Amino acid sequence: MNAQLISDIDRLAALQEVDTRLKQRRDLMLELVAEADGVDLDLARHRQTVATLTAERDRLEARRVEMDRQLELSGFKIRDNRMRMNRVRNSVELLALQREIDLTKEANSQVEDEVLLAMETLETLAVQLTAAQEALTALAARAAQVVSERRAEAAALRAALDAEADQREALAQGMDPSVRSKYEQIFERRGGSAVVAALDYMCTGCRMHIPPQFYNELQKFRDVRQCPNCHRILFWRPPAA
Repeated sequence: MNAQLISDIDRLAALQEVDTRLKQRRDLMLELVAEADGVDLDLARHRQTVATLTAERDRLEARRVEMDRQLELSGFKIRDNRMRMNRVRNSVELLALQREIDLTKEANSQVEDEVLLAMETLETLAVQLTAAQEALTALAARAAQVVSERRAEAAALRAALDAEADQREALAQGMDPSVRSKYEQIFERRGGSAVVAALDYMCTGCRMHIPPQFYNELQKFRDVRQCPNCHRILFWRPPAA
């Protein structure tokens, strides 16, 4: 066989080794980035929870203050009406003042119920907010370290990928274009496993047996051939001494 075919199968085996390392590093880099992003997202959710609880507490506290002021003004109004009743001698006006006092008391009773409910809710919110703030503080302390470490590790892997990409490109450029295209198609289809060893009459990719004549030809000619079963590219190397 000509030297180009021998060169192609050697290049393919070397390219597979490089691409396997690149894929492992790329997958790990993506995992690290995803972990860092997940921690950031979790931190953002905790911050949103604290902000939501704080806003609800402030809104309810403002409403409670407003209702207390309303009760205070109603108390002034009731006392004023009672003082007016002492000076009024007209029964119709007396009845009107008493009716107004009764209505004010009834309204105050409803407001007082609302105040009690607001205070109970504020107590519950205070417990929830304290727990959320503590969780946020704990997560923020951990997140600062985890995110920094994961992004640093991902950056180091990205640098390693860039450095090894030159080696990969040098191997790929010296290859027959049709062979390179076939390799890349199989690599994509087979999840990063395009070139595998033939060993003891078996394809190590699909673990299926190879016909004896085919296996012998792999050893003799070392040209670019594919597994009859999984269609990965096969190569054979003599066992180490």
